[in-house]
Amino acid sequence: MELKGDILMKKLGLIFIFIFMTGLFSGLFFSSNLSYENNEYLSSVLLASFSDSSAGLVKTFFSALISNLILILIMAPSIATKFLSPLPPAMLWFKSFAIGFCSGLVYLNAEGNAILISAVKILPQNLFLIPAFLIIATMLFYGSSSELLKKNRPRQEKKGLLQLAVISSALILAGCITEAVCRLIAL
Repeated sequence: MELKGDILMKKLGLIFIFIFMTGLFSGLFFSSNLSYENNEYLSSVLLASFSDSSAGLVKTFFSALISNLILILIMAPSIATKFLSPLPPAMLWFKSFAIGFCSGLVYLNAEGNAILISAVKILPQNLFLIPAFLIIATMLFYGSSSELLKKNRPRQEKKGLLQLAVISSALILAGCITEAVCRLIAL
């Protein structure tokens, strides 16, 4: 028989997937509705950053790791109190909005290279980062809403949450490594 917490986590996972998709499409919509000048300027900055591979593997890895850890650190205090429980869905929405926004800019302004740029510079690391952020946001929201730190929890529940934390950490490291490697690919 499934635990009540498992059922709740599955329901929360579906809600958080919806939040992610909402952010993704909001970012796409926002990028496609910018004025022509703003769209051109932002896409030129984005495409220039994709073509700059001078930073090196290690610097790019740490830059990606820090930017992702900052979002996680912003979400982390939510586990301490229910009042901060909106932080995980908000940060997940922000992350997905950024992915959608960048993808929209690339699609609108890459002039024939949009699929290649997306397949090399945007998609690979996000294959790891998206599930990691979905897991982390869901876990932190669950921990906040169930007051995980204040109550004694069954050992099985703690073990399951620890396993999810390890999996999401591995996914974030894999995403950052992938981003660093993909940054070195010249297009």
